[in-house]
Amino acid sequence: MSFGLTAMALPLETSERLLVALLVGFLIGLDRERAEARKRQRLFAGIRTFPLIALAGAVPMLLIDIAGAALVVASFVAVAAIALVSYLRGSAAGDIGATTEMAALATFLLGALAGAGQLLVAGAAGVVVAVLLVAKPRLEAFSRALTAEELAATLELAVISVIVLPLLPHRGYGPWQVLNPFEIWLVVVIVAALSFAGFIAERAWGERRGLAIAALFGALVSSTAVTVAMAGRSRRREDQAGSIASAAVLASAATCVRVAVLIGSFGLGMLPRVLPVAGVMALEGLLAAWWLGRQAGGGESGPSGADVQNPFSLTVAGSFAVIYTLVLLVVEAARQYQGAPGLYAAAALSALADVDAVSIACARLGSADGLWRTPAAAVTIAVVTNTLTKLVIALVAGRGRFRVYAVTALGAMATLGAATGAFVFLRF
Repeated sequence: MSFGLTAMALPLETSERLLVALLVGFLIGLDRERAEARKRQRLFAGIRTFPLIALAGAVPMLLIDIAGAALVVASFVAVAAIALVSYLRGSAAGDIGATTEMAALATFLLGALAGAGQLLVAGAAGVVVAVLLVAKPRLEAFSRALTAEELAATLELAVISVIVLPLLPHRGYGPWQVLNPFEIWLVVVIVAALSFAGFIAERAWGERRGLAIAALFGALVSSTAVTVAMAGRSRRREDQAGSIASAAVLASAATCVRVAVLIGSFGLGMLPRVLPVAGVMALEGLLAAWWLGRQAGGGESGPSGADVQNPFSLTVAGSFAVIYTLVLLVVEAARQYQGAPGLYAAAALSALADVDAVSIACARLGSADGLWRTPAAAVTIAVVTNTLTKLVIALVAGRGRFRVYAVTALGAMATLGAATGAFVFLRF
């Protein structure tokens, strides 16, 4: 007899769906079982019941071609009814929490997703639900520690990123069509989000470790923006100058690694000429960041929730966007020149904002004609110029010992990079 169901014809696929549903239920049930022991009160579902709830959602989806959607609806109503009875009994006993009941409904739906074949979505969402349940103490502590100003800043970030950004036109205007409102405002969002990410990481992992994590992730987008954010933070937290400078230098070191990866991806033949420069600068940056971090660990005071105020500044982010817009115009003007001098000028000017675009462009240029010397020199100029740009940002926008630490470390990176680049250019 034909069931008209692919999963029935493929027992392995059916088993995979049931297994994912069981694992999702087990993962969520594991936390609920621990919560029952922690609260010292009985919950209606635990490590055994949640996998069964997930199966109650998966099995009807496997049989949907036979029984139709009615079985899915009936199963959901049954689970929801049990959850409702549990909530009413808990409320009568003085427990007004509904976390376990809502987790049961979510588990059913995730099981249904797994039964429908959406294994990746079901698995990922199950992990997110489990993390939310486990992270309850941290989330509650974070929420209570937020000031009214920080909450307003959070909402402000949400407005400029979720509401304003999608409304802006994603096309070029002005000379050479280089002024793209969407991309320019995206820079504002990036700078603001980086500052906020540092704030979140600091709350979760402490000042030094949180800033380092935020800097590494931020460098994947823009190490220049990280430097702007850290320089602004140094004005508010002069007692954390070492930690903040360490994060800024670490972001610059990560940028050098990113440049090497981009060159290897788009122009492998140029990598031997660029790798020595990127490697020396990255190594110096990592050592400087490590040393600054150790200095911070020995003598700087830890953060307190009351000391940390506005997690980001739209004024700083907006100023950076204006500078970025001016750089776009100057860079495009420089690109009108032909030959090596024009390429070098464009690389240096592009690096005032970012090194990704010029690195990829030079890698493609070299791969097109097989000549790597000039494009490699242009990338070296871009990396060194970008480091010097961040040095100037730290000097002008930073304060106190942060300026000394950051300027010294970034200056050493730029000097070593320029010397290595000159040696490679003249020798090979």
